Amino acid sequence: MVMYFNMGKIITCVICVLSSCWIAMGALSSNLDRVIAIVNDDAITLSDYESYLNLKQLGSGEKISHATGPLVVDQEELESLIDQRLQVQEALRRGLDVTASELDIATRNISQQNGLTEEQLLGRLATSNITEAEFRQSMEEQILIQKVVNGQVSRFIRVNDQEVDQFIKSYPDLFEVNVSYELSHLRITLADLDTEQANIWRKNLARIRSNLLAGRELEESMEASGFDDVDFEYLGWKDRSQIPDQIVAEIENSVPGPVTSVLEISNALHLFVIHGRQGDEIIVTQMRVRQILIDPNRKLISSDEALELANEIRRRIQSGEDFASLARKFSDDRNSSAEGGELGWLNPDDVDPQLVKAISGLNMNELSEPVSTLFGYYLIEVLETRNRNILQDKIRTRASDIIFSRKANSQLSSWIARIRSESYIEVLGVN
Repeated sequence: MVMYFNMGKIITCVICVLSSCWIAMGALSSNLDRVIAIVNDDAITLSDYESYLNLKQLGSGEKISHATGPLVVDQEELESLIDQRLQVQEALRRGLDVTASELDIATRNISQQNGLTEEQLLGRLATSNITEAEFRQSMEEQILIQKVVNGQVSRFIRVNDQEVDQFIKSYPDLFEVNVSYELSHLRITLADLDTEQANIWRKNLARIRSNLLAGRELEESMEASGFDDVDFEYLGWKDRSQIPDQIVAEIENSVPGPVTSVLEISNALHLFVIHGRQGDEIIVTQMRVRQILIDPNRKLISSDEALELANEIRRRIQSGEDFASLARKFSDDRNSSAEGGELGWLNPDDVDPQLVKAISGLNMNELSEPVSTLFGYYLIEVLETRNRNILQDKIRTRASDIIFSRKANSQLSSWIARIRSESYIEVLGVN
């Protein structure tokens, strides 16, 4: 989905203040401003620089200080402004642009991130002597930077599972978790078994697992499986640090269920029965959702026409037409349309609050009315819900983000250095 659901990373470190989206690169300034730098065909003026500083201070929550004497230009700040100007130029050279809808979405996101309504945001800008036009120009340039850097740098960065595992092991204090499990272990050695015998054991363990998932007791499940040659051990309570990472991941993926999947490790079959879990956890209700998005901007139609089309598709689905086929034909969400609108399992914070509100009133397999958003109209259906402990997912996501950021910073620096080497830059007498 365009921005409501997790879509891929965009490097935000291109902006001088990494945690904010407030930095300007060139305010609306008078032609009489003193030029302090030339970047290819563009001039950076003193008022550009002052506007950049004002928005930077505003974004960091600082009170804007208005100099009583002549403005002193800091060389490092000016170099950062030059880097941003170069990136905007590169984006325009590649034909990138920003739509009014993207600007509206960015403004709304900034308001939400800072706990402000859009009216309060505009009021805060006004008290800082920043016009709405200056702010939107700043946002437009930032979005251009995000797009060009995403296309030229971030899309080439990969973080694999092995890197994440190693990072978590190398920095345990960053990911310390106090968790223990009460376990039993069923094990079958495969060393002396042929393929047919091994398959029989797999089926027997799978039968035990199915019985446990159906609510039967362990002893009863083992008896019902028809054999008693399983190597069984009650392990008792084990701290997370005492259990191999692969097993921990399987246990966490199974919780709150009573049993893991059948695992094949070190030439043996394993089944872990989970009697209890204690410690840190993040339990959420996940939803398996599918959707159809009607975006008037992409279809080049009016908002009223988009609503009419969404209602027509809804009527067709309620009349028995296949949701997935209609999603492939009509949905403007490029990430899910090919999958028949399927988004898979989503955590609550993966979904925009506006859509969560619409979803919360639905029964399972009930199709929503068209939901109006900045992106267009959504038709949403919740197929299933489940409770899951996502603590390990959060840990791995955090580790992956740190690795990604380190790689991105390195490659971004190299990319900017190359752009600089190909550009004409002149810093004039600044003070």
